[in-house]
Amino acid sequence: MNAHEETRERILEAVWGAPNQRIRPIDLEKKLEHEHGLALSAIKDVLKELVDECELVFTYRDPCSYVEIPVEESHHAARPMKVIPDKSGEYFICDDDADPSGDLREQGCWRCGDLAFTPSD
Repeated sequence: MNAHEETRERILEAVWGAPNQRIRPIDLEKKLEHEHGLALSAIKDVLKELVDECELVFTYRDPCSYVEIPVEESHHAARPMKVIPDKSGEYFICDDDADPSGDLREQGCWRCGDLAFTPSD
């Protein structure tokens, strides 16, 4: 592993290991300089490269700036749902457009009694 790859790996390890996967740039630089003997100029160059490649991002959380792992939107929020009791009083989780007077199972609803909602269920 060359010096560039080592610096890159150390930066990513430091950010991943930081609380909330974020660290102030100055703290990152000090940590890598003191713990690993990396040159400050190399740290800054590789950090800029990681940001340019979108592997890390700079953020501002009042009153400090941070380097952190970017949040990736990999899924969408759940579709609108509602809970509907059937004619016998059993509850079902259904899409928001489900017809309460129709057969809830045929509309793709789930009987609440079939699903675990808490560790004791």
